[in-house]
Amino acid sequence: MTTWHIFYNNSTKLIAWSTNSLVDDTIKSEQASAGLSYLSKETEVIPSDNDFWVNSDGTDIVEKSIFNPTFSTITPALDDVVNVTGVPSGTEVWLDDVSQGTMSDTTLTFTGTEPGKYKIKLTKIGHKPYETQLIVGRLT
Repeated sequence: MTTWHIFYNNSTKLIAWSTNSLVDDTIKSEQASAGLSYLSKETEVIPSDNDFWVNSDGTDIVEKSIFNPTFSTITPALDDVVNVTGVPSGTEVWLDDVSQGTMSDTTLTFTGTEPGKYKIKLTKIGHKPYETQLIVGRLT
């Protein structure tokens, strides 16, 4: 087991950085001044921000969940509706890197009104980001 020193955002519980090197009180104080909370954790895994976040009471790390959405199609014809199910409420939806808002339900619906390739991204604290591409209509 290795002792990891983890600095994280207390409101989102997202890991800002971690190290298994020596961390003294000066570093802890500097990071606290920068708005980061501290957790020391004995673990065999590397607590990276890509794979883990800190639990709600700040005492442990938790592996991020993986999105598992189901798309009715990823190649809709023009004006077809695409239903996406299995997405947790509170998920932020991105279309070509522009936020479309946060879901209050677990089903998402798109209508393909313009032909083209569109990047769909789903993000939520405690989850690994998910990306896929929709190809709407025939591309020439």
